[in-house]
Amino acid sequence: MSAAELFNVDLNDLTIGEVVEIEERTGLPLDALGDPGKPKGKLLQTLAFIAKRREDPEFTWEQAGELKISTSADPVDPESGDE
Repeated sequence: MSAAELFNVDLNDLTIGEVVEIEERTGLPLDALGDPGKPKGKLLQTLAFIAKRREDPEFTWEQAGELKISTSADPVDPESGDE
């Protein structure tokens, strides 16, 4: 895994079990992502962990914490290969 690797996750694609895991790991409801007063670090790490674990069952919690996030509002071009 590259240290600069980014991840994308579609919240509408989460299973009920994944939502439960997010809430258990963070102690917050999933909709806390939209609440500016709630911490985001564990939510983001858990989303990354779940998304990457789908691709690689050996993906670790620590690796999820190493991913970078992008705050760009630019839409991602699915044809470009950039995620």
